[in-house]
Amino acid sequence: MTQSSDPSPPVADLSRLIPSVVPVAGADPELVAIGERYWALAGFAPESGTPVWCEKVNDISVAGWGKKLYAVAAAGVRAVVPERECPQCGGALVLTSRTAFQQILDDEESVCVECVPSLLEAIRFVTDPARKAKREQARARDLAQRAARDAQARWIAGQKEAIAANHPAVFPCDDALPRAGVKEMVATLALLRFASSTSPISQVGSWVSPLYPEAAKAATIVASTVQSGLLAIHPDSPPRAFVWEPQSYEHAAQEAGGDLDAVASPELTDQFYPLEASLFAPWGTSAGTAAKNLDDHLTEELRPAGMKAGRQDDLLALAQELIASEAIRYFTNRLDELNLPDVPPNHTARLMDAVEKVAAHRSLGEIYNLVWRTTSAAAEAAQKNPRAPRANMTTFAVNKLESLAKRAVDEPDWSINPFSEIQRYGVAAMTRVLFFNVLDANPFEATLASLRASLPEPVPEYDDVAAEPETDPSPRGAVAADLPWMGANLQSWSPRDVPRLLDAIKKHSSDLPEPQVDDRILARGATQLKALYENLAPHLGEHHAAMAVFGAAPLLTHPLSFSDDPQTSGEFLQEVLSHFLGQSKDEQNSIAPVNDTPE
Repeated sequence: MTQSSDPSPPVADLSRLIPSVVPVAGADPELVAIGERYWALAGFAPESGTPVWCEKVNDISVAGWGKKLYAVAAAGVRAVVPERECPQCGGALVLTSRTAFQQILDDEESVCVECVPSLLEAIRFVTDPARKAKREQARARDLAQRAARDAQARWIAGQKEAIAANHPAVFPCDDALPRAGVKEMVATLALLRFASSTSPISQVGSWVSPLYPEAAKAATIVASTVQSGLLAIHPDSPPRAFVWEPQSYEHAAQEAGGDLDAVASPELTDQFYPLEASLFAPWGTSAGTAAKNLDDHLTEELRPAGMKAGRQDDLLALAQELIASEAIRYFTNRLDELNLPDVPPNHTARLMDAVEKVAAHRSLGEIYNLVWRTTSAAAEAAQKNPRAPRANMTTFAVNKLESLAKRAVDEPDWSINPFSEIQRYGVAAMTRVLFFNVLDANPFEATLASLRASLPEPVPEYDDVAAEPETDPSPRGAVAADLPWMGANLQSWSPRDVPRLLDAIKKHSSDLPEPQVDDRILARGATQLKALYENLAPHLGEHHAAMAVFGAAPLLTHPLSFSDDPQTSGEFLQEVLSHFLGQSKDEQNSIAPVNDTPE
């Protein structure tokens, strides 16, 4: 049998009980204001008849007056219920608190303020003239804290504005997709396919299945996807994802000596924390189409049948790296599972060396077997020798794995039963993408040799001598032919390489202990061309801005003296750009992008 509650009285009947608020004669105006805010009634809930107050108790500040808000309110005003008497003294029913008003609505008895000695004592405490100095101090503290909160809120708002200005998500973006290395493309494809959402990609560091097997290297991997231009930082990234100058509001306030008006505005640096930042694909008409366009582009670029021999070698090198990293991850997890300490830092290098060597000859499943053997033997040794330092047992495991790995390399006929994937140690997202999607192989069964044998014939290297001028895909010929090639092959070069290379030339000249005249000339010319690129890129797009800079380089006509052949600074810079733009980023070691991962 269901028990039903009595229906709530109609709201119209409750309105006759709304108290009238009367200021206490001679009360401090601030107390009157607090009391009026305390008793400000918005109405009653239609269903239950519960009073709805204009402000919550916690939102009303009583700084300096006392801790009991109802007593502070009673010191400033009286809330009198019409046509009701106090059951104790017979006088007008002056409410003591909001709780007392609810009792009246529930037809319960409640006495007036004058009949509650403890409340009268609290009112005398609130209005005690001797406490005025303390009230002023408390009020000053409250105002200072409020000002500090407002200043910090403005600082955080300034951070968000700086992020939005420096990292806009602007669509449509019609620029050609940048060219990137195999590792960056596999990482980007893994981010696109394993993120819970691609608009934006966020919280990469908290993925259950990691992006990369070794957590310590994940930040560098994510940073490379941004540096390569495949992904961009989303404006919704939290301020903590960036390095600021000053580094925080607290530091800014400290540097200002507590003067809130002198607090420096936050300035965004070019460094960020990749695992904290949110990322997105910028190449398309919208966030959704951009992610699909990039996925399709990477799928095609990573198709082994469309690769030259160098790119296929990069695939195999990445496969070996991931097999080794997965083995290290399994080794580390096994140590944790068996309550053995981590590998000491001075043993990490030889552990990595052993695993990398065996990864070139054996499958991940076979290496898992070796890891299981060595860690199990170490755990057994720890049980037999309970008084031995447990760190020695971890060293024992490293030593044994090193020995077994060497045997696995030296004795190719040694049969090792391969393990299959262990669900609680599922492989990383990049490992899945490379093996299952790109190479169509099982990492627990495939070896580097079997992967190489399964690859299709690479695309032939281009023969510069036999090429027809109109179909030559490489700018290795005369400089004058490079600009048409750049316009016809936008997907074959990255426009961001232009400012990076110019910046590298400038820094190289600046870092010389005794720069010569030519060094200063080239540094000045590189600075001018980089400034031209930065001015044009927002209006023309990155590719057209880079082409404009390339074409304008010969306008720098200062002669150089280090060459026997007459050459100007502009001709030299154009020649350098021509050489680097025609090569893959994997060959551009001298202009590697600046590391955006803070140390």
